Amino acid sequence: MNIEQVLDQYGYWAVFCGVCMEGPLTLTMAGFLAHQGYLNIIGVFFTAFVATFLTIEVCYFIGLLAGQYLLARWPAWHRRYSRFAAMMERHKALFILGFRFIYGAQTFASMAIGIGKIRPSYFSAMNAAGAALWTLVFLLVGYFFGHAFEMLIDDIKQHEKPLSLVLVAAGIIYYLVRHLVWRRISKDKNVSCERERGG
Repeated sequence: MNIEQVLDQYGYWAVFCGVCMEGPLTLTMAGFLAHQGYLNIIGVFFTAFVATFLTIEVCYFIGLLAGQYLLARWPAWHRRYSRFAAMMERHKALFILGFRFIYGAQTFASMAIGIGKIRPSYFSAMNAAGAALWTLVFLLVGYFFGHAFEMLIDDIKQHEKPLSLVLVAAGIIYYLVRHLVWRRISKDKNVSCERERGG
């Protein structure tokens, strides 16, 4: 099975799952593949839109229903929540529209919005608008990267397959490294908080 068949069969599922786990990198890569004709750009847009909208909605409702318990369970989260709460108090609409663009903040920021008891109907409407904006920006970044790359290389067909594989491998490595580092940081913060409470 060649790369065209793999992407045709599993490409949109990969975009959906990738956006849920590591959105910007996945969507930029999908935009590049759409420019090369492996994926349909409209299909990528709607797949990524649904993925990021649903992911943020789930995190929001977790924060709304169980946020106080989670803050009590992990005291290290209080500082991050306080920072996001202050941003929401000053610029609520702008924060909800734009928090996806804050690196590493999508999950916790959406939970913080839920903890802040923002109305579900208001949040869902703003979430849809923010999801559309975020999806369009990163999709176009990848798409125009493909266009620029094509201008620089005379015969891109000789390079696109290995480049695509390198991008996929880099995305997987990046996600794993970031996940391990984040777990280590969270563990260190929790240990520090436990020591402070014990002292």
